[in-house]
Amino acid sequence: MDLAKVSLTLSPGGILGVFGPNGAGKTTLIKLLAGQFPADSGDLRLFHLGYDEGEREIKDRVGYCPQEPPYYPDYTPVELARFASPFYSRWDGAYFYGLLDRFRISAHKKFRHLSAGQKTLFSLSLALSHQPDLLLLDEPAAGLDDANRRFLQDTLRAFVGGGEKAVLISSHVSDGLDEVAEQVLFLGRGAAILAADKEELLARWKWVHFREGALDGALAARLTAMRHHPFGNSGLCSDFPAMSASLADALAAGDARVENARLSDVLVHLTQGG
Repeated sequence: MDLAKVSLTLSPGGILGVFGPNGAGKTTLIKLLAGQFPADSGDLRLFHLGYDEGEREIKDRVGYCPQEPPYYPDYTPVELARFASPFYSRWDGAYFYGLLDRFRISAHKKFRHLSAGQKTLFSLSLALSHQPDLLLLDEPAAGLDDANRRFLQDTLRAFVGGGEKAVLISSHVSDGLDEVAEQVLFLGRGAAILAADKEELLARWKWVHFREGALDGALAARLTAMRHHPFGNSGLCSDFPAMSASLADALAAGDARVENARLSDVLVHLTQGG
């Protein structure tokens, strides 16, 4: 997968969610940032360093959770931690064991015998335990039940809570991690489609539901993703603040109402046009 026209800056204290359909380039972006393979072009810098000049420092400061953890299947979590810990200058063994307890992961069960969700949570525990400044997570909610997804959300909020660390998550919007993302980047076919502050984005994108004939043709034409229902119509508005005055009369008369759009609504429209 080639990536083109992707530009992003992530500051300490932030959580950036990278969303897109399968094949959009999410995993490729994460692997590039994690130094799993070099970029053919462009400029990639973490902590003001490029991998060609500061690979050791970058990897010491980055926690990486791949989509498919590549750990030795016959090692236990304890053995895997013993193998990984010497590579990091800020490894905290007590914190690691605390996370295993918190996530209810057996320290002495072979990795191959852990459930899919436990493997993901072990990978997260390993990444967090060397006190990284940047956490890179590729589809971290895969295999997690609702309780552990909530656990993951709380863990990420706490991680950036001090304002000194940052998180970049690659995910599907249906995974629930859009709830913790403050910034969003939508990818489609290897290119950036939209990058925005989540709250500002959702303040602009709204569903407008209206009775037949309540909006004049020019106003209705400004809506997209039109849906026709037995009792009216619905359309997606991409700039509600600019349309709100024009909708005021219909809203006041009860002939129209506004509903918040979801990130998934915006993403589907931008990537599929519907």
